[in-house]
Amino acid sequence: MNSGSRGRTAFPRRCRGVALILVLLVVALMTIVATQLGSLLQLNIQQASNREQYQQAYWYALGGERLARGLIEAALTADNRIHLGQAWASPLLSYPIDGGFMQLQIQDQRACFNINALSALNTAQDSSQDQNPRPLRQLAALLLALDLDPGLGSQLLEPLRDWLDSDSLPTGVNGGEDLFYTNQTPPYLPANGPLVDLSELAFIDGFRADGQRSDEESQQLQELRGALCALPSDTLELNLNTLTEEQAPLLGALFEGKVSNADAQQWIVDRPTEGFTDVDQFWAPLVADPQFAASIDATVKDQLNVSSDFFLARVEVNYYDANLVVYTRIKVRDGKPFVYQRHYGALN
Repeated sequence: MNSGSRGRTAFPRRCRGVALILVLLVVALMTIVATQLGSLLQLNIQQASNREQYQQAYWYALGGERLARGLIEAALTADNRIHLGQAWASPLLSYPIDGGFMQLQIQDQRACFNINALSALNTAQDSSQDQNPRPLRQLAALLLALDLDPGLGSQLLEPLRDWLDSDSLPTGVNGGEDLFYTNQTPPYLPANGPLVDLSELAFIDGFRADGQRSDEESQQLQELRGALCALPSDTLELNLNTLTEEQAPLLGALFEGKVSNADAQQWIVDRPTEGFTDVDQFWAPLVADPQFAASIDATVKDQLNVSSDFFLARVEVNYYDANLVVYTRIKVRDGKPFVYQRHYGALN
């Protein structure tokens, strides 16, 4: 009977040990769950804070965009000209805001070569048509002014023209239309219309990064892209008052290589502090030389201006932990600037 009592008391002791282990396991499990819930809650709070900061930065960016439009409108209202002596042209406009600061930069988009001017061209179907219209000749002159390799230049112009024109006829030896691009991997079709953004150049034969370019050629293409822009317009105009000395090749290119980079640069250096009052002020001294006047195309004057109708504003907002960059494209119509495109993040 005593041995039976010892057996009955030993079993509950073992149960108490198992129960203790189970309790410890439950406590450990609850601790893990509580820790995970706490971490998840903290993450949700941080995400909510980030969203709030980003949303506030976005509204500050729209304020910077409105400020850019105001600066442009004020410049046009003052004297109906656009020049580098005006407030909008300050290299870096910085404004303090609660929790950070905002920076604004505005670029004149009539101080670049609008490649969409080629979209109005179609491939010549017979020898009586102009094989090289003026915008194409001017772009070829720009390539030479930028010291691009002549062989590389010939590989760029014809594919670019085919991508922009509205027909489906390949141009020359290097041109490419539907048949060429549908044979690529993956296949796609040319736009046969103006570019919306310069990033589309990456799809055009000649400009594509196919791994066969040397470092020098890649650098030349990058320099060329810095001189180009894609505006929603088929006109090619330059603002004489906003060109910098580094952009002298753009001005020389309009004269199709008959003006050297050094001469074009000197014209910019000699420009009045507040720019030319009109195109005649720039043009009259040029044509005063009969020999020079006879060698240039007088219609180039129509491609020159002392004002602008397209701008690119870069707004950067740093608000606490949020950083937001907005690129806003602005067009002036009837003296009023309005936004026609926005891009968030770095431009490609």
